[in-house]
Amino acid sequence: MPPLSGCKPRSEGSPGRPELHQAGVAELVLGNSGVTLEGTSVAGVATWLRVPQWGLVFDIGLAADHAVRCGRLAITHAHMDHAGGLANWLALRRMYKLGHSLVYAPAAACEDLKAIVAIWERLHAAQFDWTLVPMEPGQEEPLGGGRRLRAFAADHVVSTNGYAVVAEVTRLRPGLEGTPRADLRQMAERGDPIAQLEDRVLLALTGDTRPTLIARVPELRQAQFVLHETTFLDERRSPQEARLKGHTHLQELTEQLSDLSGTFLPYHISQMYTAAGARRTLRQKLSGAQWARTLPLLPGAR
Repeated sequence: MPPLSGCKPRSEGSPGRPELHQAGVAELVLGNSGVTLEGTSVAGVATWLRVPQWGLVFDIGLAADHAVRCGRLAITHAHMDHAGGLANWLALRRMYKLGHSLVYAPAAACEDLKAIVAIWERLHAAQFDWTLVPMEPGQEEPLGGGRRLRAFAADHVVSTNGYAVVAEVTRLRPGLEGTPRADLRQMAERGDPIAQLEDRVLLALTGDTRPTLIARVPELRQAQFVLHETTFLDERRSPQEARLKGHTHLQELTEQLSDLSGTFLPYHISQMYTAAGARRTLRQKLSGAQWARTLPLLPGAR
């Protein structure tokens, strides 16, 4: 057996964001929607994000206690930093008696995910109470509260879904905007249709992806809040290097941000940046108008 080398100290100037790895939970208030987004996302280390008001978690690279309390989990892809905490999440939900768990994942990854969980069930000598829902692009599943989870295809190195949370809302029919209420009431009493149902995209999340989705995926352009992976921010990595790894460089996003109608939330930022450095770089690289509509997923942000 080779001699044990012990733990190597972290050298000055070495990469890594220990404040994100250990205790860097972001807590973001999403406008005046009454919705909050909590979690952490460090490229290659761990991503988990939860919306407690919806009982929904995106990805489970780490089975954080926040995430365990939600019973629905949408996995974007099966890389360890996005799905490695699945069995632990299920085991903790069983231990805490939190009831049945619903897991949504790309259809191509489901057989392997089931096999991995089956191994852990055997090692635990226990069955986890869960359902795995294979998700193809375009497929929708109900989330409760009038909301639906819709999958779309991302552009990564393995099969990856992005997800949109969509709600059906009632709106006045086109042309009736500004009509006095009394007139609308009379029209309704006559049986004239004055309203119609339409989808509102509350939030969209890309998963790991190259910067090819905004032009292709209408949910990203329509969403009130858009989480787009932005792994690399500056010249330390080129856009070409980012694309080769199936990721996005901020430089290739800046020209596309004007196509978004909602708030841009860059996430999945590389561990080569500190939280303060990432925020500073984003502010420098984005125009004033773009920065005003940006809410980075970084610890300490509100």
